Amino acid sequence: MARSLLLLAILLASWATPGHAQLPGSTNPPLPLPPFLTPRGTPEDQRNCRPDAAKLCKDVMGNDDAVLRCFQARRAELSPACRGVLEKYGR
Repeated sequence: MARSLLLLAILLASWATPGHAQLPGSTNPPLPLPPFLTPRGTPEDQRNCRPDAAKLCKDVMGNDDAVLRCFQARRAELSPACRGVLEKYGR
């Protein structure tokens, strides 16, 4: 009996996920992701790497994953500021 109640409690708790917290039509804005989880980083990170992206990776601009791969492939050519951004995030 106790095991059944425990399983029921786990099932009910798993149903109430963060996806259910933001219901359609809700006036609550979604919580922003912290900068280290967003593909573009902080505004300062963007300022540090924007010139490098325009100069070295202009053909893939607009695709964050491709720009990151470009930065990794051309790491030696990056400015010290942009290289520091990659190192900050362990890339």
